[in-house]
Amino acid sequence: MQKQSPFRKWMGLISLGYMGGTIYLLMYVRYCFYDQMMEALQCTNAQLAFLNTICSILGFPLSFVGAFLADKLDAKKIIVFSVGGITVITFVYALFASSYSMAVLAFIAQAFVMTAYWAALIKYINSLGGEDEAGNSFGVYYMINGLSGALGNAIPVVVYNKFQTFASVIWCYGIITLIATILVILFLDDEKKMAERGVYLKGDEPIQVKHIPYVLKWPGTYIIFFAYLTTYTVYANVSYFNPYLTDVIGIDPNASSALSVIRSYGAMVLAPLGGIMADKVLKSTSTWYVVAFTIIAVMWIIPLFFNENTNATFAIIYSVLPSLVIFPLYSVTYSILRELHIPPMVAGTAIGIGSCSGTIVDGVWPLMFGQWLDTKGNAGYTMIFIFLAAICVLGILNALWAKRLDKQCKAGRTLDLSKLSSKAE
Repeated sequence: MQKQSPFRKWMGLISLGYMGGTIYLLMYVRYCFYDQMMEALQCTNAQLAFLNTICSILGFPLSFVGAFLADKLDAKKIIVFSVGGITVITFVYALFASSYSMAVLAFIAQAFVMTAYWAALIKYINSLGGEDEAGNSFGVYYMINGLSGALGNAIPVVVYNKFQTFASVIWCYGIITLIATILVILFLDDEKKMAERGVYLKGDEPIQVKHIPYVLKWPGTYIIFFAYLTTYTVYANVSYFNPYLTDVIGIDPNASSALSVIRSYGAMVLAPLGGIMADKVLKSTSTWYVVAFTIIAVMWIIPLFFNENTNATFAIIYSVLPSLVIFPLYSVTYSILRELHIPPMVAGTAIGIGSCSGTIVDGVWPLMFGQWLDTKGNAGYTMIFIFLAAICVLGILNALWAKRLDKQCKAGRTLDLSKLSSKAE
């Protein structure tokens, strides 16, 4: 049995982390370059949001195809194809960066090249150093992911300040993901080579049709649905502080973009704090949900009292603060599973069904928020922040539901899988 060198193992993790933090740069370009993108495309807020909506809508059915392909094809080849495909799309789009029609085509194309990416990535990280090192591998991956995401947007901010063209941002993205493509080609082993070391890739258990009727009867499935809906909603939409600072506070768009790098990526270095709060301090993920969502809800309400007379420095500093709580919350979203008492046999199916709520976050909320901003002007931000505070309340209620289920299960309530077991036999 061959043994992987420590150097190659670490370079594999660094390559994956760098790629994972940069592969979505084009898809979420509006997080850091909201105003610049709107100006380049000459589009409305709703039209800008529609780009992510159409990508999300296409990505939902393709994710089921991707789960199948990830089990049939080599994980390295899928990862290389995905990041390489994104690189090609980015460079082509850079040639037509002022065309809204080309932007639509670019976002549609991203959905297709990313079909099997996530399932293959989870498989690869989970087995990179062997099953006994999976937790450490994920921890290192997400740390590098956050740092590379911050760097991957900080460099384009500098480039934009120099050239003052949106196309320069896209060209910069293309170069960044090209480097990611080269790294994964050089430092990731294919499944055959990993098998020679006795490492066989295994990912999350896919959705199984026979399990669906059973998991739909269990409250835990719906708790997962709302858990991901609420944590992902506050995580994804903290980016609205970017145009808010420009439109309401009057901050220069370039300065707001620089802040967005910290707000949407740099704060990810605090993600491990969520695990400490849930595991060591509160000893309960649902309790951490209640605490974190309460803090975040208040943080969404406070900006409602800001206006053009608000001290710009104070507003700038404040806009970063919610991320310091949001990232530690989002990072432990799925650790709520331990309180839902879902049997391992159907856990993959329950997670798959529950995670479908992500389509609402990426496909519905941006379009709705964009419409509010187009029709209500700056008052639209008031509506957005109130909505996000309400989502936090939903997150708290969902956490209390999880606590109730946990208590009931400890008192004897279980999900009856006897019929499913008999069918399997």
